Amino acid sequence: MAVSEQERDYMRRLGEHEAEVHAKRLAEHLALDLEERLQRSFMLAWRFRKAVRQHAREDDPGAIYERARALGLYRP
Repeated sequence: MAVSEQERDYMRRLGEHEAEVHAKRLAEHLALDLEERLQRSFMLAWRFRKAVRQHAREDDPGAIYERARALGLYRP
């Protein structure tokens, strides 16, 4: 299927727009203080807590904590 120059130009502009929006959101995020970032992170996690598959975790950090406990680097 042939792609017209008009279609290429549209996709190029769309990509540029998405990059600008991403850069703006990143700058806004980085401008927040740590407490605000943590609060927003918590609220996002709380909002989607029911959608998370608790029993299907592939990124379980349990082994990291066990190793840290064994080395005396972490105490709950």
